Amino acid sequence: MKFHQFFRNATGHAPYPYQVAFATAETLPHLLWAPTSAGKTATAILGWLWRQRYAKQGAPRRLAYCLPMRVLVEQSKNAAQEWLKALKLEKHVAVHVLMGGVEAEDWFLEPEKPAILIGTQDMLLSRALNRGYAESRFHWPIDFGLLNNDCLWVFDEPQLMANGVSTSAQLAGLRQSLGAFGTCPSVWMSATLEPGWLDTIDFRGKFTAPALELTEDDYDEKLPLHKRMTAEKKLAELDAAWSKDMKAIAKAVAASHVQGTQTLVVVNTVERAKNLYAALGKLKPLLENVLLVHSRYRPHEREELNYKLQLKGDDCIDRIIVATQVVEAGVDISSRTLITELAPWASLVQRMGRCNRTGDDGPGKVFWIDVPDKDAPPYEADDLKFAREQLKVLEGKSVSPQALDKFKRKNKIVLPFEHEHVLRRRDLIDLFDTTPDLSGNDIDIQRFVRSDDPEMDVQIFWRNVPPSGSGDDEPAPEREELCSAPIGQCKGFLDDSKHDGYIWDHLDERWRPLRDPKRELRPGMVILVPSAAGGYSELGWDPDSGSSVAPVPPRRKELPEATGSDQSSCGPALTLNAHTQHVFDELRAILTTCGLSEECRQTLERAARWHDVGKAHPVFQATLRKVNADLDALQCWAKSGKRGRLSHERHHFRHELASALAALQHGVSFEVAYLIACHHGKVRLSIRSFPDEWPQPDNTCIRNAQEQFGREPLYAAGVWDADRFGPVVLSDSETCPATTLDLSTMLLGGDHSWTARALALRDQLGPFKLAYLEALLRAADLRASRNERLEGAHA
Repeated sequence: MKFHQFFRNATGHAPYPYQVAFATAETLPHLLWAPTSAGKTATAILGWLWRQRYAKQGAPRRLAYCLPMRVLVEQSKNAAQEWLKALKLEKHVAVHVLMGGVEAEDWFLEPEKPAILIGTQDMLLSRALNRGYAESRFHWPIDFGLLNNDCLWVFDEPQLMANGVSTSAQLAGLRQSLGAFGTCPSVWMSATLEPGWLDTIDFRGKFTAPALELTEDDYDEKLPLHKRMTAEKKLAELDAAWSKDMKAIAKAVAASHVQGTQTLVVVNTVERAKNLYAALGKLKPLLENVLLVHSRYRPHEREELNYKLQLKGDDCIDRIIVATQVVEAGVDISSRTLITELAPWASLVQRMGRCNRTGDDGPGKVFWIDVPDKDAPPYEADDLKFAREQLKVLEGKSVSPQALDKFKRKNKIVLPFEHEHVLRRRDLIDLFDTTPDLSGNDIDIQRFVRSDDPEMDVQIFWRNVPPSGSGDDEPAPEREELCSAPIGQCKGFLDDSKHDGYIWDHLDERWRPLRDPKRELRPGMVILVPSAAGGYSELGWDPDSGSSVAPVPPRRKELPEATGSDQSSCGPALTLNAHTQHVFDELRAILTTCGLSEECRQTLERAARWHDVGKAHPVFQATLRKVNADLDALQCWAKSGKRGRLSHERHHFRHELASALAALQHGVSFEVAYLIACHHGKVRLSIRSFPDEWPQPDNTCIRNAQEQFGREPLYAAGVWDADRFGPVVLSDSETCPATTLDLSTMLLGGDHSWTARALALRDQLGPFKLAYLEALLRAADLRASRNERLEGAHA
């Protein structure tokens, strides 16, 4: 199908010339210059989708659509779903929003299928850096592998992403130099981004196609785009004194509002947005329809907010919207009157695009509010100074997209950008290791995600926690429950509260109270807060509210992952042989379309055969029989036949470590053994004992190790030297012989060391490729377990 017809089928109108050029280019441009309101979202999503299905050039399997922090992603998701439905492709291409928490749908279970992944820079870049915010640490490598292989990255309005721009460019360059499966290009779409912003040490000189920008053909008066680009809107300074309480601004907003139309007011902080909303509310009954929009709502409430925000025509007549930066990107909204606080020039250009966006809501008026330098945060005073100078020049003039483009070219405006924190190759290599340091800490990636933001977010959810504290059976939070909150405000809220906040301790397998919020909290953390503590109201995140918060009931009852947990081993009773075959079959289905080499396919298939041989270990079998006494003692079992988390006699016991050690001892390659060890994300680059781990006092471990190896025993992750199990039937043609485990590979130094061999494998394959192989095996295992549970439920 030709792109023109494809685009028309999806949207109902013909594509603009630049959209055709983007979709049909031999090589995708790295930089797309297009003014706000030009339809960049459709350009990227439909361009990728057409190339994926019809173009000889093809396209990566996944599209990662990255928006600036704190913008609303739901409109982009809804648009993508509507286009897919119009094209009758909704069953063939999935759309997922990555926001943290337990997802309603596990997108990573079908890595062989096309998918559109939408999220903000904090959620997407943190996953691309192997430190996914608001996500189980054991899941990090899956997203790291899938987002850095066979994936097109599109950055919408990257000029708003601060240091995320540097990181996005570095990741693009490092994928090329370190290697990835499939193609993994990046496209930056913006009206104001300068090419020099992408000039980082590992991306320098790697532009494979010239920048694409609108031409005279796109501005043809016969095209609908011309109406948008020339939409009437004039600039003036708002006649009101600025103050944090926003009372004077509220009166000026009410006076500027044109009855029967929509007015949009954009301010720079959530606190000022709330103050303005409250001040406007006191002007009732003069103003009845006022909507507050910011990023600090739970998705549960944000769904209704987004519905209201997207109302058009008669449904949004005579309305004032008070918003923060959430409307700067990813939101298709038009207003007759736009009032904005002074902001950096790139942000102002985006905000002005929300006034008379379509050309049907004019004559548009744009008012700006000056902000004192001392109140510039979250922005820099110098950036506001530059923007102020431009606004004074434009006073009383048109600020249509075309006029602003001409103004930029005439005045040769080049926005400065300083690469403050550049992700280096060594940083990325270090981030491949997901093991926390000895004090339990991880590498802080905040500087790479958005270094200029002093208030990076944590994620909070509320539950009915009794005064005695959180129980160990509190389920993992779901996406609908999580609310973003500035880390500084959260620290103050928890310090002042009479109630404890809780974080999940993956070692102790419990929700433990925060001992020192100011020291312990870091960006991306997930915090359980008792409903009685307050902190949330109809205004969203509200640390001043002491009213009890109504929890969002979780649909699933799964506990968060822990070091020793084995939730996937619950479900219908299945023998080890049967489950292994299911995983093998799922892996083959995945590999059918993934385009890997025969060598990689054989490596993964061998790992699938051996991945659960460690479940034959007496500790694991005893655990299954403890929860289900009906299991046949003569069989070797992989699934218990019962629901709930398994608790082993040996704390932290990991069957996959036993599997990997057995495979190594029976001549399986180290690459296969590594993938076996990694298939739950809990044993990867190193094998080490946990702080509270010690052999049982009966000295069985000591005696066995001395008899077998003539040395003091080694032990790690619940596996001990000289543990014995087997033989184990792996398939009709292969059996794992009886095995006596040898943990000497956990010792550091020498070619035999697990860590040395794992690091060599990482450097040989590259971190991206190795993580991708991990992700494919884990997807097959998780998918097989899911299908087994579903079949068991219907049996």
